[in-house]
Amino acid sequence: MKHIVLLSLVVALAVGANTTRLGKPVVPAVFVLGGSTLDVGNNNHLPGKDVPRANVPFYGIDFPGGPMPTGRFNNGYNLADFIAKHLGFDRSPLAYLVLKSRNYVIPSALTRGVNYASAGAGILDSTVSAA
Repeated sequence: MKHIVLLSLVVALAVGANTTRLGKPVVPAVFVLGGSTLDVGNNNHLPGKDVPRANVPFYGIDFPGGPMPTGRFNNGYNLADFIAKHLGFDRSPLAYLVLKSRNYVIPSALTRGVNYASAGAGILDSTVSAA
């Protein structure tokens, strides 16, 4: 067990050193799946009045660019942003529905990745049912 932990630490350090030394991403693309903690704007493009949206100014108050809605369900960076940054990307992948509206899904998927996260996502039908 000690050897596995040591090997994991060495690999993590090597990956970290590799991103800073070469200045290019360690992996070709990042694909994000999840719920509101990783959503970067997909829900703002979904139809329907009952869809949770992050399109009010306090969602993004600490995000670079000033206090404007970002589509994120937090006020700054999320975990996907930090992981993408650590892997050598300038920023995390854009929301799938943003890319789709610009006909840019395939080029982005090949060079940077795609964020499919959507607030309220779940595998059970009861995830979105009203209580």
